[in-house]
Amino acid sequence: MSSFATEASQGGASISIWRRVRRDVVWLGAGSVGIVLAQLCFRSILVSALAPGAYGHLSLILTLYNTVMIVGASGIPNATSRYIAAIAPADDRPIVSSAIRATVWPTFAAALITAVASGVLLKTPIAALLAAAGLSSLVYSLLTMGILRGRGRVIAAASILPVAAFSEVALLLGLRLSWLPFTPSSAFAVFCLGNCIGLLAGVLCTIRTRPTRTPEIRLPQGSEPGCVPSPRQLFGFSVWLASATAAVMLLPLIMRVVAVIDSYTVVALIDIALVLLNIPQRLGAVIVQAVIPHATRALGTGGASVTISRREHALLIAPFAIGAAVVAFTPLLGSFFHLIGRPGYGRSADYLALALLAGPARILYGLVQGVLTAHGDGRFLARNAWSVTILTSIAMLLATLLGSTIVAFGAFVVGCWATYLIGYLRIGHVEGSGSELAPYASWLRLGARPSRIPVGQVGASD
Repeated sequence: MSSFATEASQGGASISIWRRVRRDVVWLGAGSVGIVLAQLCFRSILVSALAPGAYGHLSLILTLYNTVMIVGASGIPNATSRYIAAIAPADDRPIVSSAIRATVWPTFAAALITAVASGVLLKTPIAALLAAAGLSSLVYSLLTMGILRGRGRVIAAASILPVAAFSEVALLLGLRLSWLPFTPSSAFAVFCLGNCIGLLAGVLCTIRTRPTRTPEIRLPQGSEPGCVPSPRQLFGFSVWLASATAAVMLLPLIMRVVAVIDSYTVVALIDIALVLLNIPQRLGAVIVQAVIPHATRALGTGGASVTISRREHALLIAPFAIGAAVVAFTPLLGSFFHLIGRPGYGRSADYLALALLAGPARILYGLVQGVLTAHGDGRFLARNAWSVTILTSIAMLLATLLGSTIVAFGAFVVGCWATYLIGYLRIGHVEGSGSELAPYASWLRLGARPSRIPVGQVGASD
């Protein structure tokens, strides 16, 4: 019996998902830190070896590459993680097969865009072929991470992208020290090859952790066949997840854009605050990855709801609130910028304090997004994120036009919290009492789908 089932049988009405995912968050977070460090090393080698013009040329291609990659992934890794966790440790080959096929078309579209852009910018068809191979490898590396997370192999999942990133650094350093020409094209080739190495590592880990074949599962009476999602169903569910993530990521960009109405100086001040906000934003994304398998398995016990306690809320929010007060009401930040010879940036203190207040909302939203994904409530996540983003964008624009960018940034913070709080209320709605989950426990464990599921209940189809 799983630890979730044990806790549920002991009479706990709710289980703190935060308590269950801490270890996985640490591993996945460490993997993210490793990727960032490797990227810094990679860029440092490029800066030291290339002229500014050549580096700028290559950095544009890399930025496009990493942006288009989101189109290729399309939320499929998280969707796959959820479906596999629902039947683990049963044989998941059919789900893996569906996920591989569901990823083909978005990967093809993303690879085509990247190949054309790379071939044109680097003026060689070889760059186009490398871009297509590298981006496809990166997307399928993310898919192997989703498979491994669904199986509960978090350490292996957390290591896939760092393997690719550090392979790129090692290969680039070797190129720098060798007699081979160091050009934007050769550096790009190294980058793509590193992604191929990452995919190889992901495939090997996926094969090594493959569960043994199990006898055919007999579904409960009244259940429909089709415990395995088709590629179309899996892709359809993943699109909602990708749409929700895109809406959340778009809000900081819109804040920067509306600030242009005031001045580019204000854009610079706001950018400092938003760069800091990237840290809790990244942590929230890591939490989503950690929560989905745990929440799915918790729902499978049929005896407990998944939540985060008020005490845990307070413990998370308090450090950010204290930090915001220190930044806003002390000369600490102004003294720092004065020390480095940029006293004008001291005016960013108010924006930075507000960004700190938005930090917990971004982290907590990771919990909400993970739990609602486990419920299959991707459509609500997308509608919530886009509604809040649109309304908040209008409020920011109006505030800026009226001459107050600080009020506009305050609206941005309110939008961050609204996205989280609405999602948190939704969790209470879809979960209800623990006993209401019991009829759906067999579906979550076996991967089957009940013939009738009330709107918002576990496994609601999107």
